[in-house]
Amino acid sequence: MPQARTAITVAGRHEAGPQGPHLVLEEPLRGHDTFLTGTLLLDVPDAGEVQVRILTFDDITVLAPTDLATLPDDLGDRWSGTLRLPHGWRPPALPEDLARAAAEAGVDPAQWDAAHTRHALTYLSEARDPHVRAERIRLIVAASKGAS
Repeated sequence: MPQARTAITVAGRHEAGPQGPHLVLEEPLRGHDTFLTGTLLLDVPDAGEVQVRILTFDDITVLAPTDLATLPDDLGDRWSGTLRLPHGWRPPALPEDLARAAAEAGVDPAQWDAAHTRHALTYLSEARDPHVRAERIRLIVAASKGAS
C-alpha cells in the first residue's frame, strides 16, 4: 500500500443502507476532499484494511466500504479506527471569478479560515444567475476586506 499522507482517528456508528452498510462518523471531516477513497483500519482484532469511499455532506461524513467482504461481521453498532488518506489535506479550489475579484480588491483568500472559505464557496455555488453570482462575489470580497 502506498504511504498515507494523512491519518485521522475516527469513530462512529454502523448503519444499514440500501447498497450495504455505511459507517457514519461522529464528527464530519473538514478540510479534506471527499468523494475519494481512503483506507480504514478498524480497532477490531484481526480486522484487515477496509477500502472506503468518503462522502461528506453539509454536516455528516459517511464511509462507504468499496468491498463489503472486507468489513468484519462482528463490527457492532459503534466502531473506531484510523482513516488513512493518500491525498492528504486539500484546500478547496476557489473559482476563477472569485479569485480574480479578491486579487483586484487586495484580499488574500489564503488568509480565510476553513469555515469562512466553506461558507463563501457554498454561498457562491448556489447562485445560478450570472448577475446574482456577480453580486455574491462582490459581497464575499467586501465582507472579507472588512474583516481584515
